[in-house]
Amino acid sequence: MHRECLIGVVTCLLLGLPYSQSQSIAGDNATSNLPEVRGNTFLYFGFGSNMLAKRIHIQNPTAVRIGPALLSDYRLDFAFISDRWGGAVGTIVPTQGDSAWGTLWEIDLANLPDIDNQEGVHLGIYEPRTVYVKLRGDSELTPARAYLLTKQPESNLYELSRDSVPASRQPSRTYLQCLVKGAIESSIPEDYVRRLRSIKHNGHVNRAMEQKLELQNVAL
Repeated sequence: MHRECLIGVVTCLLLGLPYSQSQSIAGDNATSNLPEVRGNTFLYFGFGSNMLAKRIHIQNPTAVRIGPALLSDYRLDFAFISDRWGGAVGTIVPTQGDSAWGTLWEIDLANLPDIDNQEGVHLGIYEPRTVYVKLRGDSELTPARAYLLTKQPESNLYELSRDSVPASRQPSRTYLQCLVKGAIESSIPEDYVRRLRSIKHNGHVNRAMEQKLELQNVAL
């Protein structure tokens, strides 16, 4: 019998609980011990479409923006073609000397499964990770939950010439507009906004998302 299973059986015998319920308790305890959890809330670092309030509130209405935050020694990159967006979506990749800006949110712990679901954790698309960010103008590191693609890009997007960026690494126009609008809305530094605007996109427009998130006038 596996160690985890044995522990679960012993727990349910001691507490007089069904084994399935003891597994749920164990999972809750594991979540509450995450560094990014603060009582009944958790901190989340959104570096992609979830920098934008209208976007994150679709599935996570309790999210409250804390402010712009910097993640050092990671870069923003793109991979995995999303049917929803019509192009590659964002990820963060460990990269010495680079950095990625994003938005730090505080979200009710009850919504953690919702954001896991949005990121396709159950489908093996993204995986959660605790990262340590600095709020703009702050020197203290803050733990936050972030999501990385399980299949990370093998090359660095910023080392490729514009003409050599493959279609599988190009976000849609709508997705990139969402990132730019979210970065501006979150008071992320202008030089990083310019970097976002310079990323090559595939030109695809998702009219429904464009209208829902009011992206029509976002300049790239």
